[in-house]
Amino acid sequence: MAAGVVLFLVYLRVSETASVTSDGALSATQAWDMLHGNWLLRGWALGDVTYYTTELPEYVLVEIFRGLGPWDVHISAAITYTLLVLLAGLLAKGDKTGKAGLVRMLIAAVIMIAPQAGPGVAVLLQAPDHIGTGVPLLLTFLLLDRAPRRWWLPAAVALMLVWAQIGDRTVVTMGVVPVVVVCGTLAFRELVRHREPLRTHWFNVAMAAAALVSAGVAAGTVKLISRLGGYSVGPLGAKLAPFSSWPHNAVMVVDGVLRLFGAAFYVARPGFGVLLSVVHLVGVALAVWALCRVIRRFFTLDDLIARILSVAILVQLAAYGISTLPYASYQNHEIACVLPFGAVLAGRVVADRLTRARFRPALAAVACGYLAALGYGMLPPQAPASDQTLVPWLRAHHLTDGFANYSNAAAIDLVSGDTMTVTILWSDHGHVSRGNLFEEKASDFDPRRHYANFAVSTKANGPQGYFPPSLYIATFGEPAHIYHFKVWTILVWDKNLLDLLS
Repeated sequence: MAAGVVLFLVYLRVSETASVTSDGALSATQAWDMLHGNWLLRGWALGDVTYYTTELPEYVLVEIFRGLGPWDVHISAAITYTLLVLLAGLLAKGDKTGKAGLVRMLIAAVIMIAPQAGPGVAVLLQAPDHIGTGVPLLLTFLLLDRAPRRWWLPAAVALMLVWAQIGDRTVVTMGVVPVVVVCGTLAFRELVRHREPLRTHWFNVAMAAAALVSAGVAAGTVKLISRLGGYSVGPLGAKLAPFSSWPHNAVMVVDGVLRLFGAAFYVARPGFGVLLSVVHLVGVALAVWALCRVIRRFFTLDDLIARILSVAILVQLAAYGISTLPYASYQNHEIACVLPFGAVLAGRVVADRLTRARFRPALAAVACGYLAALGYGMLPPQAPASDQTLVPWLRAHHLTDGFANYSNAAAIDLVSGDTMTVTILWSDHGHVSRGNLFEEKASDFDPRRHYANFAVSTKANGPQGYFPPSLYIATFGEPAHIYHFKVWTILVWDKNLLDLLS
């Protein structure tokens, strides 16, 4: 409990060094809608990952006490990552007690304890993302590891996988496939090759079947929510990449793993930051060593969890590497669970060998380096939320309903505390349009409910998704006023622009 409180406060400070963006703002506003009675998120068109059962409930709990604002994102991120570190330590411990169990826990926790300043914080300690899905997955594996092998355990694991899959479909590759592959392979090996009776190995058969059933139940539940008038889910954004791009993707996979483990020394701040990143290479080495040991001893190793985690890591990296997803470094969030899985694997598989080889002093020195990196990550100043200074200006000019691109719209809503409705528009052949709804609420486009008369344009979030003022003018005509405030251009019309979109 004490460690959890300290870690939460530290991670809250680290999270503050990165600016809240629309990704986190959208989840916060969706949770706010749930808190006000829209539990099925009626009218919302969500992306291919909803976080409906994973992190949105966490946001709801935070907003009960804090209300709606940028701090919701920081607090929720700190809670999630604290839980991940603690659960990774517990799962790494396994059935060991005393010093052996403690060393296992510390190795797993230390590998995760210090996200790399800058890029690591943005992926691990910001908006709800696949890293948060690691919490229900680690809980599921912890149950599988600690609970007695009774008839109810496969059913319980299946229900927990359903819970995680409803919120994040990537659980299929991170949880379902690994359980099916490992338990199915072990059952096949014993029942078919060795011709042993089914009653001897019923557990592996039941676990593989339960994991398969969970995928169907989760998909059916999401469809039921939609049929009951709840949210709709967008299609998967990942596609198979052409073979010619696989070598480049392989480089991006390696880069992504190094960034997740905090070992990307080539992007660290010169000087002390590079040194701390080099120290993080120890964590990468331990995780790779553990993975190779499990692969080499797959059928002789008496550790079901280690085998499942190894398959999960390999499946995640392979699926990511052959897809169209690794086009930029910020896409590392797609494989974020490789970090906690690798940390647990290192603790469970190589801790005992390191202890026997009397590497404890060396491990203690490395741990000090990680703690120094954690302190280093707390040094940057607090970063204001995206568009935080724009909201008072809009309020002073009595502008409450308008448009912006994806990078700005939800952030403005969040900072305003739900007193403004800034709706996302999309570029469409030289114009802007509502397009296919994506992370939006259909009622926001209803001219009977909203009088949208302004649009925001800025390059502050980079060239990607930038809408120049000419794009809005081509769609809505000449504005009545054009204002320039800091990095923003605000165009204002004397008409309801929603009438032109409806």
